[in-house]
Amino acid sequence: MSNIAQGSHDDVLKIVGRAVLTLHVHGESLSADKVVSMIGCYAENAEQNQQPLFALAMEMMAAETLAQSA
Repeated sequence: MSNIAQGSHDDVLKIVGRAVLTLHVHGESLSADKVVSMIGCYAENAEQNQQPLFALAMEMMAAETLAQSA
């Protein structure tokens, strides 16, 4: 894996982890839908160059939701 791809992968994991941790700290139940919603909140305040990472994180969690419902 290239350094760029690895860096992006790590950043996406950090985004998802931050959303999960925030939900947990506030006593919320964890679900892919809630994580996607939290990531969306963070994306609103993110810099323009980080938007693709947030979109990828949301896409990955939405795919998880679809996989669970199938």
